[in-house]
Amino acid sequence: MHIFCGRGIIFIMAFLDETMQKLGMSGGAACRVCVYPEAGAVAEGCRGLYYYSPVCVKLRTRGGMVVIEGSALTVGDSCEEEIILRGKVSCVRWE
Repeated sequence: MHIFCGRGIIFIMAFLDETMQKLGMSGGAACRVCVYPEAGAVAEGCRGLYYYSPVCVKLRTRGGMVVIEGSALTVGDSCEEEIILRGKVSCVRWE
């Protein structure tokens, strides 16, 4: 499933707390990805880096995997639940 493809700043919630509560599902927001297509992306709520290459980054989340594709991708700062990616982002999808 493609979550983002194209230009502009896109704010994405992989899962919304409110929707999950309405569906009777436990947990919460699995991952929030703020995309800046020409500059990179910030992923919050991820559980770590699963795979890295300059064209594809896979992040583990509570509910699966977020895949960020693009070119010249590099991992910038990261902390316990946040990773900053630099580079040109072309697509974000959920696996």
